Amino acid sequence: MRIAVGDRMVFVRLDHEEEFYATLYEAVKKTRFSSAVVLSGIGMLMDFELGWFDVENQRYERRGFSGAYELLNLSGNLSLKDGKPFFHLHAVLSKPGEPAIGGHLFSAKVCNTVELFLTEPGVKLVRAEGTTFRPLIVQEEE
Repeated sequence: MRIAVGDRMVFVRLDHEEEFYATLYEAVKKTRFSSAVVLSGIGMLMDFELGWFDVENQRYERRGFSGAYELLNLSGNLSLKDGKPFFHLHAVLSKPGEPAIGGHLFSAKVCNTVELFLTEPGVKLVRAEGTTFRPLIVQEEE
């Protein structure tokens, strides 16, 4: 992992075979950011799990994918959930000869590299309590 921190921007490069989320959370610990918006995320992932929320049954359906896929887009945010950093990320991926796939990214390993740019939104993002999900809210600074 490599990280560069600017005034309101962070660049994170994840390297081959790193655990995606563990390494990303490690990178965030090296910044002062508790809230962020993912501006751009590209590269490759492998052995990942995507999910789709089943509204009727109020739960995520999950599906694992093996092998290397091109990460076409990664978007989402960093907020605080129960006082701890929490990434909510969606990914679109593809590989030759297959249609693109996408959904909520639950887990992944980096294949080759992933390049991420995060920006600080200027407000504190927090996951509130909810009955079926934890909605994102803006919390006033104390």
